[in-house]
Amino acid sequence: MNLEIRFIGVGAVKSGSSWMASLLGQHPEVCMSFRKEVSYFNRLNLNGTSNPSSYYDFSYYEKFWPKNNKIKGEVSPQYLFDKHAPSSIKKIFPDTHILIMLRNPKEVVYSHFLYEKLFNRSIESKLSLEKAIQTNSYLLETASFSSQVERYLKEFGSDKVHVYILEEALKDPSVFSKKLYSDIRLINVDFKPSYNSVNQSKKVRSNLIHSLLVFLSRLKKYIEGSRWNSLFDNIKQTRIYISLVQSRNSVLDKNVTLVKKPKMSLKDNKYLESYFKNDIEVLEGLLDRDLSVWKASD
Repeated sequence: MNLEIRFIGVGAVKSGSSWMASLLGQHPEVCMSFRKEVSYFNRLNLNGTSNPSSYYDFSYYEKFWPKNNKIKGEVSPQYLFDKHAPSSIKKIFPDTHILIMLRNPKEVVYSHFLYEKLFNRSIESKLSLEKAIQTNSYLLETASFSSQVERYLKEFGSDKVHVYILEEALKDPSVFSKKLYSDIRLINVDFKPSYNSVNQSKKVRSNLIHSLLVFLSRLKKYIEGSRWNSLFDNIKQTRIYISLVQSRNSVLDKNVTLVKKPKMSLKDNKYLESYFKNDIEVLEGLLDRDLSVWKASD
């Protein structure tokens, strides 16, 4: 195994992990995976479906970086939620740094809900947040951080697990980027990246593009459930297929538009505050940090 991974960002979903990846990728000493989210170490996706990539040979994972002497890393928010990911990462990269970006869980749930509703369209457009939670339990589960963070602390120890709070990072991005670069042992910790946000609410601009993506997704799902699956698995591990997926993602990125995030209702706000109150208190104990900013009503 020739690939050395200095750091792995494990999430959380809808908590600024894309922004963190952008700050890392801009640094001249760093080489990020060319796919935004490799998602190799999680056995399950966020919605509970199986992730076939986790069963591929390690040679598949290595294909996401060029051969150079830069410090390599990746960010995949699925890793924080998946119960098996910490031990899977530890087995291959026992000394890697684990980067965790967290956000007020009620905001995570609401942002995740809007993303699935407006962008992925996996949640019906007419569904309220309350109804969506009833049929999509992962919306709450992915934001229950205490048990997720605890798994990584047990595997890697507090010296290798770096937990950041998005609300604090956004107050002074330059202080945050310096801390981030210092934590993964970069030389030039004073490097100043662009701090533009890359994780705003968005939707697919073109219905035609979305319909095409839905068709391809359904075709992929059909093949994976057919007798052609073993052949398809081999194809997905080739550089050509990986490049095609990258091209698809580039097309998608060019066909999205930002949308104004609607305000969460008072009822939903109160419900989520109550639901996550105990989990936040447990997390405070784990991290020995005051997270009262997450408990106060807007």
